[in-house]
Amino acid sequence: MKFKTYLPHPALREFVSTIAIYATDFTEDGGLSNMYRFVPTYQRYIMFYLEDPIKVQRVYSNEFMTKSVSLTVGPLERSVMLDMGRRHLGIGVAFKPGGLFRLLNIHMTELHEQDFDTKLFLGSEIDDINDNLKEHIHDWDAMIGIIENYLLKKLHKLKPQNTVDLVMDNLVSHAGNLTIEQLASDACISMRQFERKCVERTGMSPKRYARLIRFCKAYHLKETHPGATWTRIAHMSGYYDQMHFIRDFKEFAGITPSILDEAELVNTIRLHGIMG
Repeated sequence: MKFKTYLPHPALREFVSTIAIYATDFTEDGGLSNMYRFVPTYQRYIMFYLEDPIKVQRVYSNEFMTKSVSLTVGPLERSVMLDMGRRHLGIGVAFKPGGLFRLLNIHMTELHEQDFDTKLFLGSEIDDINDNLKEHIHDWDAMIGIIENYLLKKLHKLKPQNTVDLVMDNLVSHAGNLTIEQLASDACISMRQFERKCVERTGMSPKRYARLIRFCKAYHLKETHPGATWTRIAHMSGYYDQMHFIRDFKEFAGITPSILDEAELVNTIRLHGIMG
């Protein structure tokens, strides 16, 4: 398996966190499973799947649904199973808190627990982007340039950044371990205004978003250090006791930490470690 994570163009860093590319041929990469449990993440994504299409199974369904080449992923609070096919090449644009809202100007609760063909939001020009990416499929730097150039052309339509975006980004930097009162104070607005703006821009309340950030940081640590104990992971992620960690894990991942086999982590492509 190959992957590369890019720091976006300086003009994009206000609302884009990272852009990552990852690829593997599961028919040749012996032992690597093409099935992946994608647990919820605090980031919002626009994805491009340039080889086999991605298939997604949600907790309420027994079927895998085939998705479009470019997919916009809204706020998730429950894990999904991904079938990546045999040959997989994915590009993910990971947005900062509020970044996807600023790009699309859509209240994030409208996208809750859903994904959409990106054409629905950004029009048929996405087809041109998809075609252009496929023409440069062997030149990763060129593909990143195509996506960055497209996003740079959208800057003039971007919703303005506000103090809520800034303090929520700071919450990410602190792994979700800041109080909501402190965040509202730093944003220089009332608690009620802060909560309303946070829901608008992230799709969930600031308290829940903070829990999700902390959980994601813990899961990311486990993916990058599968040999570390869950007790150590919980401590490193700012959990004060094991019960709070287990509660969050069960709620967001849908299973308890003890059920997640370390072999499952080792034998998958570990997207959280790539996109985090």
